[in-house]
Amino acid sequence: YLTPQDYKKVSALNSVHCEHVEDEGESRYKITDIIGKEDGLGTENLRGSGMIAGESSLAYEEIITINLVTCRAIGIGAYIVRLGQRTIQVENSHIILTGAGALNKVLGREVYTSNNQLGGIQIMHNNGVTHSTVCDDFEGVYTILQWLSY
Repeated sequence: YLTPQDYKKVSALNSVHCEHVEDEGESRYKITDIIGKEDGLGTENLRGSGMIAGESSLAYEEIITINLVTCRAIGIGAYIVRLGQRTIQVENSHIILTGAGALNKVLGREVYTSNNQLGGIQIMHNNGVTHSTVCDDFEGVYTILQWLSY
């Protein structure tokens, strides 16, 4: 919901569609649609992310799927990694749904000091998400070529 003041600000940007509602004498705007400011930069990304996940899932059944995580795989990127058959993770990269800072904020205290604690190679290799760890991008690509040569 938006207050009338907030609705006035964002409606000029054409970034939301709302329905006006009155509840116990209070005026509010119920958000029905959120529209990206520019094509491809707003919620439209969710559709694209869903399409990528669907295609990755289908590809799993038809071809070999290999993921090389070179820095951060966050959110949908982490899901895509999980949908693949093989994952190579470069040292100091992370496979996480959300970062340590955001989780600490939700928890109200500093529980995690880094993203490595959540999705670093020590976590993801030991739990079977990552099948191979490498020291750099070159070694990761080399590992992919080795796997494809079989």
